[in-house]
Amino acid sequence: MLNSDINEVNTETGKVRKIIPSRGLTAPGGIAVYNNSLYVADTNSYRVLNRKTGRIKQTLRSIVTPIQNPLNVSVNEENAIVSSWFADTVQRLNRETGDVLNTYTGFNIPYDAIELSDSSILVANCGNGQITQILDKNGKNRRIVASDLSCPTGLARVDEDTVLVTESLGNRLSLIDLKTGKHQVITSNLSSPEGVAYHPEGIAVVADVGTQSVKAINITTGKTVTLKKNLPIGLPGFPSGPPPYSFTGITLAKNTVYIAGDIDNSIRTVKIKPKIKAFLGLKGWRHKVRKSHED
Repeated sequence: MLNSDINEVNTETGKVRKIIPSRGLTAPGGIAVYNNSLYVADTNSYRVLNRKTGRIKQTLRSIVTPIQNPLNVSVNEENAIVSSWFADTVQRLNRETGDVLNTYTGFNIPYDAIELSDSSILVANCGNGQITQILDKNGKNRRIVASDLSCPTGLARVDEDTVLVTESLGNRLSLIDLKTGKHQVITSNLSSPEGVAYHPEGIAVVADVGTQSVKAINITTGKTVTLKKNLPIGLPGFPSGPPPYSFTGITLAKNTVYIAGDIDNSIRTVKIKPKIKAFLGLKGWRHKVRKSHED
């Protein structure tokens, strides 16, 4: 299951013959960029790829390591945060080594988690429509940041006090004020949105799974343009599973969008071109945020 391959073993000689060879990824969900590396929550493993060549540089397996079925990942200067609704866990890893630093449980279908500059962690709980903040390293001190959301699924930080959240069952993209918990709907014209990434010129890039497309959205006006159609995203789940099922990850490196395809186990790219920014009315637009290492 780690490599999605099938082998035939001769029980008399021990000879192994490949029936279906591995193509690299198993079931990519959340993805994140830091410098020249692409981090992939590959369901049965946590992988690090060279984002220029696509070559797998590191694979840490579930079951034989403490990493528990990662379905999503976010990264910063020091750590990677992996989450799994299947295992009901959020884990903090050393980004360079993959060593598990902390493991947290007790959520309600956690689909995404991101670490803030104060080392606290925000968790999107699809099951109860809440965003929870883990305030301390042992995970006992927590607070509800926002509630009454319709299956919060993907998170992306805009600045120190604001995050973007996709609401998969509400077909919305919203802005959450971390201090007050108030949420402002940017657009409600989406279809089962999942992964979201933020471009510092005021653009939210969203994996719109219901239409199998990626959309760029002006976070001030809600104006939307489709960047790519007919993508292999939206793997159907089992009847008793959560409605979003697998997570369609999306991340940014400057103007390059990376999209995880959970139907064909792929990662694709698309560019945000100047004409897209002009169409969205963002020429000369600037938003004050901390410089990203995804440049």
